[in-house]
Amino acid sequence: MRFLISMIVFGLTVISCTSTSNDNTIALDKASIGMKVPDLNIYELEGSSLIQKSLYDYQEEVIILDFWATWCGPCLTAFPKLSSLQQQYPDRLKVLAITDESPERIRSFLDTRPQEFTVAIDTSGVINRYFEHRVIPHYVILDAQKVVKAVVHSDFITKENIDKILAGEAIEFKEKKENLAFDYRNTFGDTNQEVIYQSTLLPYNPDASSVSNIAAKGNRIFAYNLTYPALLRMAYDMPYTRVIENFTTPARYEYKKENQYCYEMIFPERLRENRLKLMQAEIAALSGIKARLETKETEVYLLQKIPNTTITLPVSTQSPDPNAITRYGQGISMQGQPMADLTNYFENVLERPVIDQTGYTKVYDLEVKWYIEDPAKGLATLAPYGLELVKSKRPITFLVLED
Repeated sequence: MRFLISMIVFGLTVISCTSTSNDNTIALDKASIGMKVPDLNIYELEGSSLIQKSLYDYQEEVIILDFWATWCGPCLTAFPKLSSLQQQYPDRLKVLAITDESPERIRSFLDTRPQEFTVAIDTSGVINRYFEHRVIPHYVILDAQKVVKAVVHSDFITKENIDKILAGEAIEFKEKKENLAFDYRNTFGDTNQEVIYQSTLLPYNPDASSVSNIAAKGNRIFAYNLTYPALLRMAYDMPYTRVIENFTTPARYEYKKENQYCYEMIFPERLRENRLKLMQAEIAALSGIKARLETKETEVYLLQKIPNTTITLPVSTQSPDPNAITRYGQGISMQGQPMADLTNYFENVLERPVIDQTGYTKVYDLEVKWYIEDPAKGLATLAPYGLELVKSKRPITFLVLED
């Protein structure tokens, strides 16, 4: 298979972009259906060479812009379909997959997972902002004149629909719309009075993605668009790697809109220690799911010092970055954080319980990379810190959910 890595650049100020075809300045509005997209500079990387092109150099009848990332599972799930479509229509369709990750990261990814379509790099975030979105994957379909024909979810990208577009037929689609002004910090209900205690359950919210916060700080627990089992995992503060689901009707709990809920609890400070127990009881009563804890011997990873290592991690003098974001497919950058954050990270990406046996009890600074296409390469980034992960068996407490 072949692959292309491209770097796309806008010549922009905050409110305008510079056309590559002339010296005129084009007013930069946010892209919308029916709008003609301005020309873009594109730098395709073939081997070690950068080949400059523009979006308007592509003469295919249909262009699919796919906004993605290596840490996005649904994005990667769609790749075989996109590669297949690119192979079926090599001269009539152009798939351009756009990510804000570094060229080095994407090159490493494609070394083991080559694709049939072009991959584009947008580290500046300019293109992501022009085609505004919050949730990926995000697909924008352009025609030969570079007019936006559709903004859609992955399920629209099918051979049948591409055939219709190529044939010039009218297409029906559900536009992928996002309320970019939506603020998770806002409470569910508006009131002019101070809330002492409030617990609310609402149906699926189309403006939100699936997020949650158990109020380690503050006095508001919230969750958007989670299933009942996910809400119980949250209430017991259990990762999914330590949950056993024994449901007679598992379809009732699939991630579909009709099975997803929004939950909020506002509580006084004196209830802080019991807030999760209150949530456990509420969700169990609302869902009819029985929850219990069970301990059993299971396969785990032990995070430990490499035997005979002379490396010792210095205690950090920094405070955690309140704006830090962990993208699980990229790695974790710790700043003044406990080892529990590292074990939680690896438990998530390795999908197996991880136990800290390093003996490090303070807070530390370290950076670990992760490569979904090559886990061993990611684990090797622990070595400079004198750490390793080894397989073992240990008694682990699981949350068992039954209906």
